[in-house]
Amino acid sequence: MHQSNDDQLKARAYAIWEREGCPSGKDREHWELAVKEMAGQPAPVPDRGPWRTPQEDGPQEIRKPGI
Repeated sequence: MHQSNDDQLKARAYAIWEREGCPSGKDREHWELAVKEMAGQPAPVPDRGPWRTPQEDGPQEIRKPGI
């Protein structure tokens, strides 16, 4: 059984909402992102500012104090 486009969009928007930690007040943003993703457009890359996560910096050597 195939889902309608609207049902697929609802499911996709819900998955985006869950992926972002279930924030309130961003339903329109999640819906628009789901529409773009289903249309084959790349998802926008969020601006993270000058800060980087350890994953973005790559593996780092771990040093223990006194060694």
